[in-house]
Amino acid sequence: MNTQGDKTFHVKVEFLGPGLSRDERNALLLAWEKLARDITGKPIEVFLDRMGDDSKLRVMMTPEQRAQL
Repeated sequence: MNTQGDKTFHVKVEFLGPGLSRDERNALLLAWEKLARDITGKPIEVFLDRMGDDSKLRVMMTPEQRAQL
């Protein structure tokens, strides 16, 4: 039930440190999304927060330049 019109709420989750497999992380993300929707009745999506690229040179390159690497 979407009580907020077309608004979808997004949640980002960051896992710190090693220990969980990809399958375990995916299962948790789906479970948290279902739980959040069940509790709030709102359209909530849960995503894994990915780490950004810390290479300053790569960040300054255009997509075309990165594709040539």
